[in-house]
Amino acid sequence: MSSIKSSLVKQLTLIISIILFLVLLFLDISVDTYVERQFESALVQEGKRLINHIDVENGKISLSLRADLMEEFSAQKLGKYYKIWADNEVIVKSDSLSTYPDFSVPDVQLKSNEYLIKSIELPDGRSGRIFIYNVGNAKKYNTNYQSDIYLGLTKVSESLESIQILIDIVFLLTAIATAFFIRYLVNKIVSQGLKPIETLNQQIRDINFNDENACFDIVSPPKEIKTIIDELNQFLMVNRSLLQSEQRLTSDIAHELKTPISELMSVTEIAIKYPQNDEVLATFKDDVISISMRMNNIVKSLLMFNKTNSKHFVLTTKEIDLVSALHDLIDRFHSSSNESQGRINIESPTSLLIQSDYFCIEAILTNLINNALYYSPQSSIVDIDIQAGEGTMALFISNQLSVAMNENDLHSMFEPLWQKDKSRTSEDHFGLGLSIVKRLCRQMNIEISVHLKSENIIEFILIFNQKSKIDYHKITLIIN
Repeated sequence: MSSIKSSLVKQLTLIISIILFLVLLFLDISVDTYVERQFESALVQEGKRLINHIDVENGKISLSLRADLMEEFSAQKLGKYYKIWADNEVIVKSDSLSTYPDFSVPDVQLKSNEYLIKSIELPDGRSGRIFIYNVGNAKKYNTNYQSDIYLGLTKVSESLESIQILIDIVFLLTAIATAFFIRYLVNKIVSQGLKPIETLNQQIRDINFNDENACFDIVSPPKEIKTIIDELNQFLMVNRSLLQSEQRLTSDIAHELKTPISELMSVTEIAIKYPQNDEVLATFKDDVISISMRMNNIVKSLLMFNKTNSKHFVLTTKEIDLVSALHDLIDRFHSSSNESQGRINIESPTSLLIQSDYFCIEAILTNLINNALYYSPQSSIVDIDIQAGEGTMALFISNQLSVAMNENDLHSMFEPLWQKDKSRTSEDHFGLGLSIVKRLCRQMNIEISVHLKSENIIEFILIFNQKSKIDYHKITLIIN
């Protein structure tokens, strides 16, 4: 696994080194070109100076040079040569060419007063440059030559080449040294830039998850790291809340199971202690089955609660008549208990077809209606109202409260195993119904909310975000 630091150092070093190499290469070529131009410029100036010393007397061409200039072209001062020719005949040449009679100048054709510079191998075997200049037509100098007169001047270029090689070496060493320096500098800069990440990483390793005051904090962090710190602190806060919720849920589950277990142990101990007591034995079986049913309901509800939040929970959607399903559900309420008789008031269209999972719809409605009946006075009415519009439909369930509630209670109602009145015990009601409803609604993309219509009336609202087929003939029924 590659590190960010190593990757950044390599990439930045490579990019900067390539840019620097191109800059140095451009400078190297520019300096070489400048030195070469200076060398050629000096050669041109020297050649033109020789041209100014050309004399013609009685049709003869000669050079009138000072003694100090003549020494440069003496036989002892090898490396500088000149000669003047016309009609392929050498007119004048330097003393340094006296030992090289076979030295020939490249054949060129130039216009009058034109010149060129070419690379050439000197008579002594060294490399050099030659300056060739067309002095002009020989006839204007009153000579017997028919063609133009040319001057050739050579100069050793080994010093130029040595300077260019030296410049190349200097630039190459500079490029290598600078590359290492850039790598060192980039490494320092990247290390400094990544220091907040290293500090944050150390804080992550050292964080005490159970300490509510512990959080991630870096002094003056960069904007990007500040965003990560904020998200981590938010993540820490959410997970602390989830951990506390799980701890509370575990404690509540243990408490819910502890009560029936304690009751079961007490009933069993009494039956063992008084085996001959007919009254004890007469109620023993009913007490055991009642306690066992409560424990079974708790376990079934817990399994249902976990199942609704599982990734393996699969919805099977089909067309359902919500009104018909609601009436069938209420009929089952009546057949299993007399408490709901005459207590449910329904206002709805004659039919309302939706695409949904029948099991989930039934579970949601069962828990909400059961909750409304259980936590309202026995003589009160539970109102159910179904309203449908374009693209949305809503189901309202409202009931009176037997125990007063406030806004904080409304926020806690969907938490697992929450109960307003802890003193009430039941085989079917222990605070998981609304939690299951909340999770099923989330799975089915149904919006659920709760509010107090008045001081003693609570209302649950289900919003179905889908199109439906509606019979708009609205009916009102009090089901007995």
